[in-house]
Amino acid sequence: MHKFWVVMSQVYKKNARSGSWIFLVLSPLFFLAIAFGIVFYISKTQAPAQVAVVSDVSVVRQALSKQSTSDLRFKPYTSAKKANDALNKEDLDGILTVNAKDDFKSHYVARDNGQTVETSTLVAALSGLKLSSTAAAMKLTPAQVKALTAPPTVTSKTVAIEDGKQVAKSNTAQLMNHGLALVSMVLILMVTMVYGSILAQEIATEKGSRIMEILLSSVSATTQFFGKLAGIFALLLTQLVVYVIAGVIGWQFLKNQTMVAGLLKQVDLSILASGTTAMIALFFIIGTLTYSVLAALTGSLVSNQEQVQQAVMPITMLGMIGYFITIAAQANDSTLAQVTSYVPFLNVFVMPTQMSLGRASMGQAWVSVGISVVFLALFTFFTVAVYRNNVLVYSGSGLWQSMRPPLAFGRRNAVWLKINIIRQNRQIKRRFLSEVAFLHGNVFSS
Repeated sequence: MHKFWVVMSQVYKKNARSGSWIFLVLSPLFFLAIAFGIVFYISKTQAPAQVAVVSDVSVVRQALSKQSTSDLRFKPYTSAKKANDALNKEDLDGILTVNAKDDFKSHYVARDNGQTVETSTLVAALSGLKLSSTAAAMKLTPAQVKALTAPPTVTSKTVAIEDGKQVAKSNTAQLMNHGLALVSMVLILMVTMVYGSILAQEIATEKGSRIMEILLSSVSATTQFFGKLAGIFALLLTQLVVYVIAGVIGWQFLKNQTMVAGLLKQVDLSILASGTTAMIALFFIIGTLTYSVLAALTGSLVSNQEQVQQAVMPITMLGMIGYFITIAAQANDSTLAQVTSYVPFLNVFVMPTQMSLGRASMGQAWVSVGISVVFLALFTFFTVAVYRNNVLVYSGSGLWQSMRPPLAFGRRNAVWLKINIIRQNRQIKRRFLSEVAFLHGNVFSS
């Protein structure tokens, strides 16, 4: 067990101290900080759009000025000449001329380099004035006006069909679970492309430098396999912990922003403490382990660093296939999505999305998890055998030609491995004796 921790620690420390991994972890945080900083700066420094209101009715000018918001400010002007003079000095972003006596027909002049004001915003502001004017002309009471302007009420409910019965589902919960499923899919894809390459590179580097022969003289191939796997997984956990800490720190700033506070009022975060969320997290763990084992398998088949891209290619292809099937499954519940929800390597992408959209029940998800766990156990056993039998094979014939049934060649490779270990020990012993003889001769000559 001590050797396992030594291998794991060595793999973890070597990669955690590398500049490429540090850049991988910090670059998303850096770019997010820049993006949020730019948005925050613009929101704090950008003044509201200034729109002049020109009308021959003072009530209209005053009523519109009272409808000013943080993004749009109406400024009453008694004459068009004064408004145009202000526009020429670029003190205004536009001029709204309202003819209240002619059914509120209006005309808007916008400055080309000024802030954009949507026509729909102006129409909404004028509609209230027109309604009040029409109601006064028709001598309608406030109650009658309220009855005319009251919108119809439409209630909605989302249900999922489970075992032939309708089960109520929360719209907010479905949206949040769907968002979590997409985040899980992106994270697995990141692990597939990034950490699969790191693991394959780790194995290829040791094989290319022939140091693997020396390592195997003291540490078994199985211990090395699981030690490297654990070291890479610890790297991934470290990256996630860094992001969680950064998220907690950033949250202290973002929660006080007006837009974020408005969103929080519409979202119930307690929804995250649900069985669906736990199942999505479970699929993420299974997917990470499965693709990491696949990376170790393909990495053991290469002979040098030049073949690492060949080793990563099947991992990337599988991840992209699962990604595109998941994207297509969001449009409709196709047969392909239903089948791949139970296929290892692909179900970790598809099944969380199917669950979040209400197309798969918790029972179906557990069946998919069971298939994945059994496959992961068998696939790990197979990969360990291939790794043990190919870790000292230096074939220049390519990746796929190096793929051989491990059980058929296990005995021959085991004998060859023992011969190499004995040869390495003899070379070390011979070098040690020659150095002792050299030192002994120097002592007597002096």
